[in-house]
Amino acid sequence: MITLIIAIWMGFLWLLVKVGILKKWHLWMKISPVVVWAAAQAIIFLPLSWTAPVGPVSVVVSSVQVRPSVTGPVIEVPVASWTPLKTGDVLFRVDPEPYAANVRQAEARLKLAEEQLTRKRQLFARQAVAEAETEAAEAEVEMARAQMNLAKIDLENTTVRAPMDGIVPSVVLLPGNRVAAGQDVMAVLDVDRPIVAMIVKQNAIRHVRPGQPAEVVFRSLPGQTFAASVSKLYQSAPHAEFNTSGKTPDVPEIRDTTYAVELSVDLQGEALTPGVSGQAAIMTDKVGSLGVIRQITLRMTTWMNFL
Repeated sequence: MITLIIAIWMGFLWLLVKVGILKKWHLWMKISPVVVWAAAQAIIFLPLSWTAPVGPVSVVVSSVQVRPSVTGPVIEVPVASWTPLKTGDVLFRVDPEPYAANVRQAEARLKLAEEQLTRKRQLFARQAVAEAETEAAEAEVEMARAQMNLAKIDLENTTVRAPMDGIVPSVVLLPGNRVAAGQDVMAVLDVDRPIVAMIVKQNAIRHVRPGQPAEVVFRSLPGQTFAASVSKLYQSAPHAEFNTSGKTPDVPEIRDTTYAVELSVDLQGEALTPGVSGQAAIMTDKVGSLGVIRQITLRMTTWMNFL
């Protein structure tokens, strides 16, 4: 934008010389672009940097890491990369045979414990055993029943299902791979609810409030400008947090902190792939008439995206 202003100024001076209003190029005309540049920075662009902050945006999505609850070799992977999934769809299956055997073993133990409890109760009725032995047999039945339930849960967990609607971006798991309980093996992305996140410098964040209007342009959609508004404001940064370990905290490294702002964007029916980047500008309550300049610069940016 500053280049355009200087070009317009130089064109105006050239026109004055061309039509004869000015006889020749004077020294002040030659150095005037520097003055115009400094004046534009002080009067227009410096105030705009905090009253209409501009910053990079990126389309991000929530994800859930898929970790099996059981260990074993994978026998089936019916899911494919970038294929839409519904909650409960099968992602992969772990060999269920060892866990089915555990269920059968637990059922046999429960049956044996129940038979022993029945005999203990009969003996107790004839006062042949103490009441404590009957109570111990009852506890054995409860323990055997709990073990059987856990074995059935493990067997059910050999089939791993999608925790939500979405897609798996990259399926690298193959039948024959061995997975371990609690180990990350794939991720499910919530692509139906993309989040447009903007980075704002700390000297401009003080004027940003939820509900303020904004505009966004994306590199993947050149020539288009999308209306938006500030949805959420995260006035914190990861390196500003202390770990509550009980130790004396380290002094964080001093750096030029930036903050994240979530924007609600009217995409006009366009679909955005996770990772798409662009630029956005927020029109704070302090911007006034200078907001037009920021809107012009943003539109220049979106047309430059064709290059």
